[in-house]
Formats: sequence, C-alpha cells, structure tokens
Amino acid sequence: MSTARGALERLVNHIWYGNSLLSWCLIPLTWPVRWAIHRRRQQASPKGSTPEGVTVIVVGGLTAGGTGKTPVLIGVGKWLAEQGYRVGVVSRGYGGAHGPEPHSVMEVDTAAVVGDEPLLIQQALGVQVVVCADRKRALDVLVDQGAVDVVLSDDGLQHYPMPRDIELLVLDAERGLGNGRLLPAGPLREPASRLADVDVVLERNSSDPDRGFSFQPSGVQHLASGRLVTWSECVAEWRNQSIIAVTGLGQPTQFFEMLRGQGLAIEAESLGDHEAMTQAHLDQLGEQVVLITAKDAVKWPECKDPRVWVVAIEVALPSSLLTRLTALLPPERFVEA
Repeated sequence: MSTARGALERLVNHIWYGNSLLSWCLIPLTWPVRWAIHRRRQQASPKGSTPEGVTVIVVGGLTAGGTGKTPVLIGVGKWLAEQGYRVGVVSRGYGGAHGPEPHSVMEVDTAAVVGDEPLLIQQALGVQVVVCADRKRALDVLVDQGAVDVVLSDDGLQHYPMPRDIELLVLDAERGLGNGRLLPAGPLREPASRLADVDVVLERNSSDPDRGFSFQPSGVQHLASGRLVTWSECVAEWRNQSIIAVTGLGQPTQFFEMLRGQGLAIEAESLGDHEAMTQAHLDQLGEQVVLITAKDAVKWPECKDPRVWVVAIEVALPSSLLTRLTALLPPERFVEA
C-alpha cells in the first residue's frame, strides 16, 4: 500500500473506531447524509414486493468497509444450491469498467471489467451473476430470463430501488458499529436503529452461536500452475520457510490472524481495499512463499511467480441462520436437484 493511502486508512480507522475529536468535528456533515437516507427509505418498496416466483435476499452491511459479506453470500449460495434452488446474483460491480448497462459475468471477463467480487462469486458458485450500478435493473435481467428461484444481492442493503424479501446483515464482532455515527463522522451507512428492521444479523468471529460465523482455510492453489494442495500438507511444508501474506481485503487483519491461528509464522502486508498486486510489488519481496486470497487472485490471473499460493477460504455459517432461511423461503419454490 502506498504511504499516503496507508496513512489515510489509519486516520479513518482512528476517527471511526477510536476516541477521536475529529469525529465530533465531522458531525455536521452527517446531517445531509441522515436526510438523504430518510428520503431514500421513504421511497423504498415494502418487503415482499419482489417479482412473483423469485425470492430476493440482500447480503449487506451497515458499516463501510469489509465485514465478510461476499464469503457469506458464497456460503449461502452453496447451501441454497444444495437445497435445490436455482440461484442468481446481482452486484454493483465495484471497480469494474462494464458501463451503465446490466452485464452478465462471463468466463472471459476480467476483474478490471466486472469487478473482483462478482468475478469471484461467479467462479465460486458457477451461477449467473449480473452487474449493474442499478441493482433493480440487474434483478430484472435475471427475472426476465426465468431461470432463478432465489436472487442474492452482494451488498445493496441501502439500494432501496431494488425490492427484497429477506435482509441479511453482516457485521464484524470486534469492530461492531464503531463510534455509532453516520458517515463521514463514523462508519455507519445508516443509523444503528436499522438493525431492528433486518431479518438476520451475522457477526464475524462472534461468540454468539446464533450470530457468529468464522473463516477457515480449506486448501491452497498454486497460482502459476493451478495445482491444488490440501491445507495440512502445505502447513507441514511451510513451517520452516519464510512466508508473507499479502491481500487487498477491506479488513486484512482477519486473513492474517486466521493464518497465524493455523500455526504459520507469517509476515503481513496490506494493500488498499480492492487494490491489485503487481509483479513489481512481488519483486520487492524476499520471502519463499507468498499467500494471497481468491479475491486477490482474480485480479491477477496472469501471475507466473512460483512463490504465490492462493488460500481457499470457507465460511462456517451458524445452523440458526440456515434454520431461519428455511423458515423464510417459500417451500413451493424448491425445484428438483
């Protein structure tokens, strides 16, 4: 990460999650944000006003920055497919240059075109993913094609033009709601009272068995060759090697702590959120092993550096979530697997 960008992110975290006087100075700027939120919510369609035959589940956040929404969406999508549902996904396509029209993610697309998260979701689930800044238009594309029973929205909790049936909100248990203030004085996209309106709340690394979820490594892939290796084999081999973990996740500490919790002695380096690694960056690293996430890998498919390994991460969802979704999803929408 550049020095300037790193300093800016540290300042923002101090304002939002620390006891900073700067937050108080920014409170007047939250007033127009609060007004805009109130106006959007007044124009929102009531829950359940989705097209007939389709259930829309929003996997969103109340705070700015990474909380694990995309891995949760992938985990929910896999579970839905196992139950026999036909799943589709809509996403804003942040960071992509796909233009204003809805675009269905294809195998030939790159993260530069459709965004890293939509490409990662399409590869992980193998379902149709439509990106558009207007998620309602993306939803219409999926509905018009008539091949889905459940549509998952990657983020979009505050995108009120898009109708929805179920709202699943993802938080980070350690950071919580920060100082509890709206942007830019705090991390909140909406007032904390919004928590009472959602159907399900999940907290990353929470001790609450009904809310908590966590990440676990399930294996690794050698990026240059595509070779897959079990996690236990790699841990045994890497214990005596110099390792660095590099990632452009919104909250990279989660990735680093997970690896250390597996017994690896790693150096850690954070890129900016959604920032792509380059070969020039790798050339500055002297470690024997470089570990990245799948979200980093989709932005750099041409990497041939033999040191780079992609850590496959699985999300362990609480059983209470699946029970709740089973109750909320209309059973008549099940199809034969």
